[in-house]
Amino acid sequence: MNLIFVFSILVSVFSLALVLIAIPAQIAKNYREKRSGQPLLTILIALGFYASQIGFFIATGAYLPLISFAVGIIMWSITLVQYLLYRKSL
Repeated sequence: MNLIFVFSILVSVFSLALVLIAIPAQIAKNYREKRSGQPLLTILIALGFYASQIGFFIATGAYLPLISFAVGIIMWSITLVQYLLYRKSL
């Protein structure tokens, strides 16, 4: 079995676990509490990370992990919207 393929599967599995379990739990918590649970800098770093990884996977042709990172950028975008909706007015 190709080592790159094995690592692609591992990256995909753990990334999907993150974006399908951890981030939705944070989104639900934010919704219940009507506040963002993440600082803006954390959200922007996560979005930058996911965007750069998507670019990397496209450039290298590693399309298997691309799916989970595309879902991840959507989830982090939702947390950014929640941050903007629930931030305290100055």
